[in-house]
Amino acid sequence: MKKAAGVLLLFMFFFGVARVVFSVEEFSSNAGESAAYNVTRVQKVVDGHVFWVEEDRPIEKVAGLYRPMDMDAYIQLKFSKLQQQLNDLANKTKARMDDLEKRIVNLTKKVDQLEKKQDAWIKSVQNIANISNTTIP
Repeated sequence: MKKAAGVLLLFMFFFGVARVVFSVEEFSSNAGESAAYNVTRVQKVVDGHVFWVEEDRPIEKVAGLYRPMDMDAYIQLKFSKLQQQLNDLANKTKARMDDLEKRIVNLTKKVDQLEKKQDAWIKSVQNIANISNTTIP
């Protein structure tokens, strides 16, 4: 009996040591993976359950169990956010382009008006030059 209790105690000791070693290894691999993929993982605690997940990844309760959002749904969430940012950027770019087109039209009108004024001024100067070049009999 003492031998069985000793073996059981020894087994529990090694199990505890192995659990600590593997949890440290998992923690360091999570940190390395986070650095490699340029993501920030945080520890989220929900009702006593600890999750190491991306900071914007929600924790769901499915069938009474807490778990991180499915990868497919999470990626869809990320792409929908990216699509929204692209749409916003496209709308801002379109508005800016419309504004620039209006400015170009206004500048073209001003240039046309100035060209007409310049042509009128040149004609008046030529008329004055013609009048001064003519001899009075």
